[in-house]
Amino acid sequence: MGRSTARPALVGAVVALLLGLVQPLARADTSPRPGVGLAVTTEAARQAEAVVLTGADLPSWSRLPATGTPTPYPSGSAVGQRDGHNGTMAVPPDPRGEGVPVDEIVAYRWDGVRFREIPVQVDERYPWFLANGNSDFGIYSGTDQELTYAWEVEAWNRTAGECTAEHPADVAATPDPVPGLDDDDEIALMASDAGTMAPAGATGPRGTGARRQEVRLVDPLDPTASRFVYLFLRPGGSRFDATNGYVRFQRAADADRWIDRGSFADDDPDKLGSSNTGYGPNLAGPVCDPDGTVRPSTDRFPRDGHTVTTAAYKMVASGRWMVREMHVAKPQRRGRYGPDLIDRWKGRAFQQSPDSSVSLVGFEDEQVNWEANSALLGWKTGPVRALREIWGADSGTNVTKLETYYRNAIAYRYRVRVHPIPPDGLYMSWDYNRGVASTYYNALRPAGVPIDGVNDDVGQVDELPTGDPAFFDVADPTFNIPLALETWEQVSGKGDAGSLVYAFELTGPTSLANPAVAPYYRDDACLDDGTGDDPVARPYPGETSTDPRVQARYASLAGRPYDQLACADKQGAYGSHGIHFFATHDSDNLFVGSPVPLTEIDGQQWQFAVPTATPTNVGEPYANVVRVRLRPLATEQANVAQGGGRP
Repeated sequence: MGRSTARPALVGAVVALLLGLVQPLARADTSPRPGVGLAVTTEAARQAEAVVLTGADLPSWSRLPATGTPTPYPSGSAVGQRDGHNGTMAVPPDPRGEGVPVDEIVAYRWDGVRFREIPVQVDERYPWFLANGNSDFGIYSGTDQELTYAWEVEAWNRTAGECTAEHPADVAATPDPVPGLDDDDEIALMASDAGTMAPAGATGPRGTGARRQEVRLVDPLDPTASRFVYLFLRPGGSRFDATNGYVRFQRAADADRWIDRGSFADDDPDKLGSSNTGYGPNLAGPVCDPDGTVRPSTDRFPRDGHTVTTAAYKMVASGRWMVREMHVAKPQRRGRYGPDLIDRWKGRAFQQSPDSSVSLVGFEDEQVNWEANSALLGWKTGPVRALREIWGADSGTNVTKLETYYRNAIAYRYRVRVHPIPPDGLYMSWDYNRGVASTYYNALRPAGVPIDGVNDDVGQVDELPTGDPAFFDVADPTFNIPLALETWEQVSGKGDAGSLVYAFELTGPTSLANPAVAPYYRDDACLDDGTGDDPVARPYPGETSTDPRVQARYASLAGRPYDQLACADKQGAYGSHGIHFFATHDSDNLFVGSPVPLTEIDGQQWQFAVPTATPTNVGEPYANVVRVRLRPLATEQANVAQGGGRP
């Protein structure tokens, strides 16, 4: 990440300003204030909760997982092929045996009379070893180890095909070296499918084996409210799959089409890859243009768009980092969705806007920088969830983003492995569509504030002490709890357009080495942050708003001179909120020489889709789903099945 010339004259001003703003976060008083009551509840929206067990929770059915060793440095650091498996694997012996067949695990609930089958999904995992030797920053990253999934489609190695991405003839997805259930495999189901406790002697479903697992879901907020799920083994497995489960994952019609930076006009608001040098996959081969021209390229990449639909939401991404639409279902109207709430998800490195002078090394965004310098590790679908993982973000060549789609929520897990990023650090945010998103809520603003393009907090800094322009954000402790791990945020659409609730969690202990991480909020119609679709599609994405070409296009779109335009005639930030890493340490292990995660930032943001008839604060119960999860406790029991085959 980063390609610009340093501006040493601003170093002192930037550091002094950031220190003055960040240090108060640690001692900020977040107690309730008059008129700013702190909304707290012991309720949790368990109907939206996904329960994920691992094989380790079922020790009599599982076995030890595969282990691996990355190929030592300098492998992965110099010119060479991109390789997701740059290491060697081993399967340790285990006296328990081979683990039960993963495709025979089925799930049921007891309804008081009989067992009824419910959707369940088993996702196998094993260590991957990520190396991008043909990246200019491979010498920094080397090989990074990550525990992730055995993908239905392993996509990073689709390097063949003339007009569309294909696997070479001898390439296929790499399976888990352990074919049976092992301790790091995951079993996913929905808490809402649980039932009551079955009698000890209850006859099991037809065709199931001699043993079953009773899984008690213990609610720490109400220990008297336990619910139960029963796991059995049955040849042929579950009757639920990706065609009749909770989630529909559909690749876009042009998802496999090869494109490159030459596929877009310079002024195209949707242009990708204009920053490309040598950080991404850098795949050579032909690209087929819409007019039938077939031309050579040195940095082609597939579009990789998709749509996910569930009973609660419809989400659209036009690429890997390009999340473009989020629709929430109408209340009591299954499959009927409200208008698109979001402008898009936005990522920033070094500074929040190309107009800022905060950065010492440049500006990066999700569109012209990260999108083309990335690939998909793979994707898979099932009855309970769909998963997709992105690999690469410019010089963060082994950064990954795992997207997990459940019926009521999406989890975005970021594993940040990159060189130190100086102030203004990293931003991960959601921007909204003007006039559609209406109200923003958090724990200190339970009554909400209107999303109208006018800032409600004082966390914005738009100018340095030197007088240089600056656009960056810190948490305002009078407006929101200043630590991202302790708070939630919500945006509601107007009328019955629905609500989105967000909560952030650390998913790896190595994240604790990072400096202050704070939520931030900016409702600022006048902040042009370089990319976006609403209220005006950003011309010449990634360029400064002072660029004459940008100004001329804005004027042309509005039909009047640029100096007569209002902020609403340009790209703006409406209800934009997210997480700000003020400055990151070395999270790619260069200085410790280890491919095993030691310093990476590993965090996950949850986004719950909540149908609402009017803008309403529903945040706390959904935040509690992340803060205080159900605890699955499994007990093996004898099972006597009904006779015969499948019911």
